[in-house]
Amino acid sequence: MSLLIRTGGKISDLCYFWVMYDRFLQFIKKHALIDPGDRILVGVSGGVDSMTLLHLLKKSGYPLVVAHCNFQLRGEEANRDEDLVRNYCRKESITFEVQRFQTKAYSQQKGISTQMAARELRYEWFKMLRITHNCQKVAIAHHLDDSIETFFLNLARGTSLKGLRGIAPCNREVIRPLLEFTKEELIEFATATGIEWREDASNAESYYKRNLIRHQLIPIMHQLNPDFTGVMAQNLQKLSARYYTSERLYDGWRSEFIKTDTNGFHLSKKAVLSVCQSAYDLYELLRDFSFNYATCQQLFDCLQENTEAGKVFLSASHRLVIDREDLLIVNDSNAEVLPQVVMENTGSFKVNGVGYTVRLCSAGQVALDKASENAMLDFERLRFPLHLRPWKMGDSFAPLGMKGKRKLVSDFLIDAKVPLSEKGKVMVLESKGEIAWLVGFRISEHFKLSTQTTSIWYARKESASH
Repeated sequence: MSLLIRTGGKISDLCYFWVMYDRFLQFIKKHALIDPGDRILVGVSGGVDSMTLLHLLKKSGYPLVVAHCNFQLRGEEANRDEDLVRNYCRKESITFEVQRFQTKAYSQQKGISTQMAARELRYEWFKMLRITHNCQKVAIAHHLDDSIETFFLNLARGTSLKGLRGIAPCNREVIRPLLEFTKEELIEFATATGIEWREDASNAESYYKRNLIRHQLIPIMHQLNPDFTGVMAQNLQKLSARYYTSERLYDGWRSEFIKTDTNGFHLSKKAVLSVCQSAYDLYELLRDFSFNYATCQQLFDCLQENTEAGKVFLSASHRLVIDREDLLIVNDSNAEVLPQVVMENTGSFKVNGVGYTVRLCSAGQVALDKASENAMLDFERLRFPLHLRPWKMGDSFAPLGMKGKRKLVSDFLIDAKVPLSEKGKVMVLESKGEIAWLVGFRISEHFKLSTQTTSIWYARKESASH
């Protein structure tokens, strides 16, 4: 909805300014974007959005520092953008900072898109400038159209309620005072008040996902509803309000149910099921541990089905195990499953950095080694090559001394009181799919030495004494 419509038709240039200025100040006050005495770093590209933001902040009397990024992607056009912003700051006696980035080289070095490279370079530089110039806030010229586009980008990628809010007015020190205004309003205001700006020709091209939404999807939505922008503004307000309400709820849950001890975090299965009505609730409850929604859906299903203790779920940073009464969570930088290692019948191997030496011995050549950290197996019963891998849910074996009875590895580790932080590191040695040794704990009854054994496969920790 344009400024003309909101103010009831044709109005004077002066009225343009005061209506816009009043809405600008009210938005800052409503969202507490700027405190008295704040010094503001303003990101200014030279486009209509940032030049209007700069103009309004200047007229509001805030102490300013202007930062202009020249990404050197548009040749002489980019240099003219730089000149425009520099000349404005010189005329208005505003401190001006400029940085010329090697954006293409950076994107190639990092293996990321040019857009992402520009974003990283820009915000890292802004962070440095904010400290250098003692600025409390960094003002960015995102507007309502940007927020609507972000909504659709997040929707297409998959997101939580947080992502459906569009762009937030404030994110720590970064503020966006123009989020109430449409692009059309900014152009009308700049035109009416004589603000000079430069048009970025790349905005008219649909090279990027955001521009696909801007130039193809949004026009279709306006065909469906001429007041689409106004409706979306209301939708984003409602979603944002709902998000903050739910955040208070989830913050309360996290504080109440997630407990910390020396081994990590734990929360009661009963408590989780009492409050979580869906996988999404569980996803939000566990948000600090980086579990994605698909994993939380699997975990929620297991909790509802009362799955047996021992099942493990991995995130990029943590490992969660379903215990008898609780969910146990530990920080696990090695949460990804380790690669399988194929072993020969002699040689050496490592488990979690610990070296083992393998040799073949004749029965009676060496004394029986009963240490759990070492293994003496009947060579004739083994089938090579042997496979060394992390244990997984469902693994079972016949522990030595149990007279052939099988036991789940998960249950064995629980009974052995292995700390949760160590369980994920446990490895098994397989012979043709059968676990011959739970490394460091127990060999299998099926591969133990007997009176018929003639050759011994002997794996010993390299630190062990001969």
